[in-house]
Amino acid sequence: MVIFKRMCFLWAGLLLVLMPAVHADGMTPVAAQAESLTLERFCEKVVAYYPALQAAHADVEVALGRQMQAKAGFWPSLNLSAGYQVSEEPVNVFGMLLRQERFTASDFDLKHLNTPRRHQDIAAGVHAEIPLWDAMQTIYRARSAAAEVKAGGMAEVFTRMEALLVAQDAFVNALTLDRLSLVLEEVLRRAAADMHKAVELKERGMILGADYYAARVMHGELMRLSHDMERQKHAMAVLVNILMGESGNRVWSYVPLAGDGHVPDGEARDGAVGGVDRRPDILALEARLEALDSDLRRERSTAWPSLGAFASAVNDRDRLAVPGGNNFTVGVRAQMPLFDPGRSGRLKEAVAQRARLASEIQTVKDDLRRAQAEEHARYAALRDNRGVFQAMADDAREAALLMEPLYNEGRKSIVDLMEMRMAYWQAVQANEKAMAGLRLARARLLFLSGELSVDNVVLLKEVAR
Repeated sequence: MVIFKRMCFLWAGLLLVLMPAVHADGMTPVAAQAESLTLERFCEKVVAYYPALQAAHADVEVALGRQMQAKAGFWPSLNLSAGYQVSEEPVNVFGMLLRQERFTASDFDLKHLNTPRRHQDIAAGVHAEIPLWDAMQTIYRARSAAAEVKAGGMAEVFTRMEALLVAQDAFVNALTLDRLSLVLEEVLRRAAADMHKAVELKERGMILGADYYAARVMHGELMRLSHDMERQKHAMAVLVNILMGESGNRVWSYVPLAGDGHVPDGEARDGAVGGVDRRPDILALEARLEALDSDLRRERSTAWPSLGAFASAVNDRDRLAVPGGNNFTVGVRAQMPLFDPGRSGRLKEAVAQRARLASEIQTVKDDLRRAQAEEHARYAALRDNRGVFQAMADDAREAALLMEPLYNEGRKSIVDLMEMRMAYWQAVQANEKAMAGLRLARARLLFLSGELSVDNVVLLKEVAR
């Protein structure tokens, strides 16, 4: 899915950008007292801040405004008007006198008719337009606007779901880095003790120089990993604050997730099958398809006649202080398009737009089903191998513990011990990443099926340690 690729590039890019913010020695600045942060609280803060969600909500408001405009076509319009004019044109003067009720018998004199004196008119009135039948234009326009409101609402729901997925991805990765950091510190502490003892043994000639320097290389690699871990933790902390809209230097203590990670097989399978038609983004696209259907019907009905009524009441006078004449007009107006050269082109465009959107909807559904299958395969592999990863980590730890007395007895070299330390670290790292991947895969399955919500955040806590 495109969103997963975007998320991967987002994390990678931000990590590269933010890593230089760490001190040159690889350590973060002295932090203030850390504040506890649970997954639920983090998700709430991310959803509350998420700029894309705010933009989606604004789009809904825009759609509601357009719906109000569309429904306004059902109502009559009422306007006030006022005007002033001066003229000596015979027809205008004749009409002014009649409307002002100031026409006299002397005005029939040919001299007055042919060369009237300059006359002024002050007019004020009320005008109304009443739609009676507009060839279904307003009805289809209102239906299209209602569908756009529905589409905007579904898009907002999808954006909220996307924010939850991003939040869980960030929180789980931050928590995993914290757990791995603790393990790496313990491994590095033990390795440092091993190297300190190796120096003493080397001075007494009990360790070969080649083994000693090979062990130093492995110890240096562990130190490099520790420095990289600190940089990643700091960068992730900044990312967490960015997602919540907090200050970049605010420090958090991530509350561990409960649960043993066990998910029944049936539940895992159910999360990967079906659910495509319930996704908010699919519902949004289908609502936009409904809007295009209404637009197409509206365009087809432009060939029908329309009927409207109109009325006006106007007062005309030549001076403000002098009462003038009151006049009204009431009528009905019908229109019938006989030749509209652009109608066929508009119809062709509307049909093509609908066909294109219908194809896009099917393409999105196919992509989602393919992504569901791939994500379920990844989830199933992590679930099936979870015990293997845990056993490997436990075995590596036990092997490292058993290797220490053998090294002290001279039956194993410092290289063997350091290799076992590295193997333990790699096994724990693989296990922790697998556990994080298991939980995030489950979250993505819910996202792909359109079921990821704030309520599911609590349920998903049982899908990871």
